[in-house]
Amino acid sequence: MQQKTTYKMVGLFVVVGLLAFAGIILKYAGGQFTTDKNDMVVMYFEESIRGLSVGSSVVFKGVEVGKVADISLLANFKEGTFKTPVWVLFNMEDNIDAIDRAELDNKQMLDNLIAKGLRARLISANYLTGQLMIELVMDAKAPAVLRGTGRYWEIPTELSSFAMLSQDLEEVPLREILSRFGNIIQDLEENLPQIMENTTQITQKLDKALDKNTGEASKSMKSFNAAMEEVSKASRSINNLTDYLERHPEALLRGKEK
Repeated sequence: MQQKTTYKMVGLFVVVGLLAFAGIILKYAGGQFTTDKNDMVVMYFEESIRGLSVGSSVVFKGVEVGKVADISLLANFKEGTFKTPVWVLFNMEDNIDAIDRAELDNKQMLDNLIAKGLRARLISANYLTGQLMIELVMDAKAPAVLRGTGRYWEIPTELSSFAMLSQDLEEVPLREILSRFGNIIQDLEENLPQIMENTTQITQKLDKALDKNTGEASKSMKSFNAAMEEVSKASRSINNLTDYLERHPEALLRGKEK
């Protein structure tokens, strides 16, 4: 009986410890992610945010400056449109030392950075798991499109590199290109027998022409060789005459001695 009582006390102690640990976790999570949205910044992404979750990092130049605090789905059933606002809680005071922090409040700093090109985009945090995070960049060429109502602070977004590539591929008329390529292959298959037949006829005619001209070509080569022999003989005669005149220049006046 005493042993059973001991087991019950140990079990009760374990349960109480687990409840206390869970309370600490919930309190910490509540402190992190149940902050008033007036202290957060919202971002609207035009692409799928699959892989982004509450707690995902928000980085700027590789430095973590915040975390995703909430993700929701905003629906307009009359128009049939949907938005996915992503709420971010920044901890810029802890990670960023600003030399002009006293001159500007947080709203003024955010507006100034947006005017200078501050944009948010999705990047991969882990290629194996597909987890995403948010990267803040300075890109003045990207348009500053605000999709919220203006009630909350908002950072404009731009497409990720993967989304831009997908968008470019969608603009390529792949279906039309494949259709034309298929038509070319079909025409080639239909006309291939005729093409092969014409090629065979041309080859046969070429062989006949070569056979017919082989004899004439042989005679021409013999004549050419004979002419080259005559030229060689004439050249040797000229060389002999030149050599003789060099040894007997008086022969030009008196002629060759008998």
